[in-house]
Amino acid sequence: MTTTSQYEYGAENIKILEGLQAVRKRPEMYIGNRQEGGLHHLVYEVLDNSIDEALAGRCDQILVHIHMDGSCSVEDNGYGIPTELHAEAGKSALEVVLTVLHAGGKFDNKAYKVSGGLHGVGVSVVNALSERLEADVWRNGKHYHFECERGVPKGPVREIGETSKRGTRINFLPDSDIFPDTEFKFDILQKRIRELAYLNAGAHITFQDDRVEKREVYYYDKGIRAFVEYLNEGKTPLSNVVYFSKEDPDNGLACELAFQYNDSYNEMVMAYANNIRNIDGGTHLSGFRTGLTRTMNAYARSANLIKGNLAPSGDDLREGLTAVISVKLRDPHFEAQTKVRLSNPEVSGFVETMLNEQLAIYLEENPTEAKRILNKAIQAAQAREAARKARELTRRKGALSSGNLPGKLWDCSSRETVNTEIFIVEGDSAGGSAKAGRDRTIQAILPLKGKILNVEKARLEKMLGHEEIRTIISALGTGIGTDEFDLGKCRYGKIILMTDADVDGAHIRTLLLTFFFRQMPKLIEEERIFVAQPPLYEIRRKGARESEYILNEAQMRKHTENRGLEGASLIVREPDGTTRSYDSAQLALLVKILNEAERSIYVLHRRGVVFKEYVEQYYDGKRLPAWQVRMQGQNEFFYDKESYERRLAEIPHLSETPDEVQPDETFLAEELHEVLRLNEIAERISADYGLDLRDYLLKQQKTVAGEDLPTRFEIVSGSNRYPVASLDQIPVAIRQIGAGDMEIKRFKGLGEMNSEQLWETTMNPAGRTLLKVRMEDAGEADRLFSILMGDDVEKRRNFIQEHALEVQNLDI
Repeated sequence: MTTTSQYEYGAENIKILEGLQAVRKRPEMYIGNRQEGGLHHLVYEVLDNSIDEALAGRCDQILVHIHMDGSCSVEDNGYGIPTELHAEAGKSALEVVLTVLHAGGKFDNKAYKVSGGLHGVGVSVVNALSERLEADVWRNGKHYHFECERGVPKGPVREIGETSKRGTRINFLPDSDIFPDTEFKFDILQKRIRELAYLNAGAHITFQDDRVEKREVYYYDKGIRAFVEYLNEGKTPLSNVVYFSKEDPDNGLACELAFQYNDSYNEMVMAYANNIRNIDGGTHLSGFRTGLTRTMNAYARSANLIKGNLAPSGDDLREGLTAVISVKLRDPHFEAQTKVRLSNPEVSGFVETMLNEQLAIYLEENPTEAKRILNKAIQAAQAREAARKARELTRRKGALSSGNLPGKLWDCSSRETVNTEIFIVEGDSAGGSAKAGRDRTIQAILPLKGKILNVEKARLEKMLGHEEIRTIISALGTGIGTDEFDLGKCRYGKIILMTDADVDGAHIRTLLLTFFFRQMPKLIEEERIFVAQPPLYEIRRKGARESEYILNEAQMRKHTENRGLEGASLIVREPDGTTRSYDSAQLALLVKILNEAERSIYVLHRRGVVFKEYVEQYYDGKRLPAWQVRMQGQNEFFYDKESYERRLAEIPHLSETPDEVQPDETFLAEELHEVLRLNEIAERISADYGLDLRDYLLKQQKTVAGEDLPTRFEIVSGSNRYPVASLDQIPVAIRQIGAGDMEIKRFKGLGEMNSEQLWETTMNPAGRTLLKVRMEDAGEADRLFSILMGDDVEKRRNFIQEHALEVQNLDI
């Protein structure tokens, strides 16, 4: 919105509203949840700070870096977080920002005219919910460093030395005590980073993920115009991208708008306020819609394009419209902390006025495009009227009436919508098994014959001519179309898609999801649609009749491990022939520690370091070196940070731009966080079990005659004894013991289950697993549905080629 601020950003700009309290106890209050959404919200909060620097005109280079150990760094070349003494707190402003809730430079409208981080909780909450956080600040010719563990400072802010560089880098590792899964997803972060690059024209955002060896730079000189082109991939455009903008410096308001019409029948409007996506829209979206409808219809009447009394409605004028509206304002008001809806009343009139003025001029100056756009809207109005007549005709025949249910529907007896559910099943045979196994009180079954119509390529009147789609509409009872769909009339609380786990099943599921996304999106928004998840394994003790069902590989591993540990003990032999014994509880704790070590060893392997060779070369009996410098193919390792930093100071080119922002392929300097974790594990197993990392190197020894010698480890389970050569083989042996007396069957699809198994594993509400279908990014979903289900074969081929190597289960 504006250029460099005339105010200096200093310690006096940091305002403290209250202390950091209860974040770790109730993280949901600050990040929404502890699942995938909350985890990635940590990155967004830190990244938003760098974007705010860009909005203030102080930063144009941002790096988001996911490291091998799963930690994330966000670095920018802004002014740097202030490090001077904060008068009110009596400590460094950097420590205040990271350790005090509601502390930041965004409350006085001086250091930042516009910011997305309204409440200032972001980076302090990230600190509280991280196992560790390190901040590096390059400011006023000095390099400062600050570290915390779970929100608690490890010491004061330290001055490292002099530098000509400027900026801030925050590195954090999410706390596994808070988040069940701490693994960042590349695709989720990529979407948000790309979105921010579109919304901030001219900013360079680099996204590097060492785990998947990907590095991408996002820079869009055309800003939201390029965003609209991206969202319209897979569609045929009917116009050029139209761009309007307006700024009111006195009132601190600015608006950018870009839109383009395409040949689809769907509307996609993305609304943002201060870079924050407002899923439910708000005053900027209502101003846009009002201005568009009024201006378009005024032009259509003046140009005599409307024949008769059938004027296009707002929905008609937005058919096939893709638009991005981005407003920047000083004091945004949102509904709830999640910021889903903008509520500033002054924004609506500002946007509407801009559109009335600039769109009217555009239509007058581009009559050919104006006529093409309005003709599409007029055709949409005619199609809407035709669909209304088709619905009335079909309704008179009873095909859409919920009172005249389709014959193939096996309905449930309960009429309490909250508790009822309908299974949409692939084929009559699977439907028969589902019918026999269901709870008739609350579960309805609707078998579909073959594949339904691909609605991505069809208008409503064509859909109503398709028998299977009419059957679904009639069974659900909601009606269809923007003017008739009524969620309150839905006859079932849950709609569950139950298809085979093969290619045909996936295709049918995709066609059904396309139908619901395009024609009944409210069902997805209200989280009423689910996908059944049949188990992967059936296990049974040999000779037993009762079976257990295991959902996935991770659960299978845990199950066999727990069974293997039942009553087991561990014997450790010393070189002098003496032995030590550990009971089942002590062995279980050791296995847990070794599993943690296995994850760190895997991270080290992804770096190209072979763990056993690393131990053999560098283990000194207590620790491994945890800092690495690589220059021109040669590695140097350091056991302590001081030696590592002294070595870096000897390398002259490091004093300027960080290697991460402008990488030198022949140079790498990094802290190996996973090795620090391995050193902690080494210390623990030494103190508690008398073991060390060299026990990973042991092998089965043999006599001259080729007979096995006793191993260092032996697991005793009942009357059986199992020799184990090395430390890393202990968890493997435990799982093998656990699986030893089990019959294991791996399922391929629903067809392999009888009605009892189908009920027990997939339909019984008491024990089943369902996947909830959620719409987290409507714009990206719209783009992908257009590419994968639309007419553009080339775009679909390119998508398949780009993602081919990501396929894990290929059914040929």
